[in-house]
Amino acid sequence: MLRELAVHNLALIEDVRVELRDGFCAWTGETGAGKSLLLGALGLLVGERGSADLIRSGSDELRVTGLFELTRPELKRGVEAVLEQTLEEDHVIVSRRLPREGGSKAYVNDTPVSVTLLRKLGEFLVDVHGQRESHSLLEPSYQIQLLDAFGKLGDLRRGYDEKAVRVRDLRRRRAELFAKQEARQRELSLIRFEREELDAARMKPGELPGLLLDRDRLTHAQSLQEFTAGAAGRLYDEDGSVVEQLGRLLKEAQHWANVDPDLSEVAKRLDALAPEVRDIAETCRDLSDRFEADPARLDAVEKRIQQLKRLEAKYRKPIDELIAYRNDLDGREAAISKDQSDLSGIDGELREAFAELKTAAGALSKARAKVGKKLVAETQKHLVNLGMPDARLDC
Repeated sequence: MLRELAVHNLALIEDVRVELRDGFCAWTGETGAGKSLLLGALGLLVGERGSADLIRSGSDELRVTGLFELTRPELKRGVEAVLEQTLEEDHVIVSRRLPREGGSKAYVNDTPVSVTLLRKLGEFLVDVHGQRESHSLLEPSYQIQLLDAFGKLGDLRRGYDEKAVRVRDLRRRRAELFAKQEARQRELSLIRFEREELDAARMKPGELPGLLLDRDRLTHAQSLQEFTAGAAGRLYDEDGSVVEQLGRLLKEAQHWANVDPDLSEVAKRLDALAPEVRDIAETCRDLSDRFEADPARLDAVEKRIQQLKRLEAKYRKPIDELIAYRNDLDGREAAISKDQSDLSGIDGELREAFAELKTAAGALSKARAKVGKKLVAETQKHLVNLGMPDARLDC
């Protein structure tokens, strides 16, 4: 039953809280405006449409909250079936919010739910009667409640509900396992693809800097060869080379050192320069022999550089880190493969639970059919007493 109703910013209502006690409660008044607004607020809690026109002038949001006690076991079971969860308390708190900018929001025990679910929940929580209508009697779910209550089928219904909950939970667990299994397979496929791609690249630590240096050397091979060969000639091989000029300068310095001993130091230093220059010339000669244009090699180096750079860009890691990443792939694959939880175990549980549910459903259906005949017979007697001898009830 409804225990408490709180309404904020609904039409003329700014803030109203109504508490209901046990037994029959009545809202009375000379006009219908206030009572109608409270019924409208209650309607919002059971999924009726709401619009910004209902929001109080000058307010940004309409809020309605209701506390419903679930005193009857069959009522609580029905609510739990709609919510697909077991309730710890014997009540539910339903709330609805309508912001002026749009976007209705509904909650049950502070958990967001759809308005469609509120409508289903409302079938158990609220029954609106007019002069010629009783909404609940038209709902199959309420008709079932009446039948079970009349036949005292609560134990059978509870047994069925418990088995239905078990089947639902197993199906949810199976769906979760299936999703995890698919995710595992996707990750394994990605790991194997990446490992194959990185293995094919045959990466080596420090390879890329060496390739970049090789590319520069091969690109400028002719210029480098010309420079080193020319340097070797000018330093030692050609007429008038640096070594030859140093020799002449050395002789002159030695000659004049006889006149001025201070020039002896100059002569010594010139004499020491000659071997160094000859060594530099020899180095240039060796380098000149090594520098050789090789278009095929340059093309191969360029392709290798581009291959490695594509991998760096794709994985967003430098080559040295990519090598470590590749080595980690084996461990990741082993860890994922070790988790071999599959669906065979839970499928067996689900088949067993479904068989139990089917048995419980058969027993409940058979009992309801028997009780239904009794309900029809008893009701027909009362219909006659009500002056409706030709009325017929079927079940």
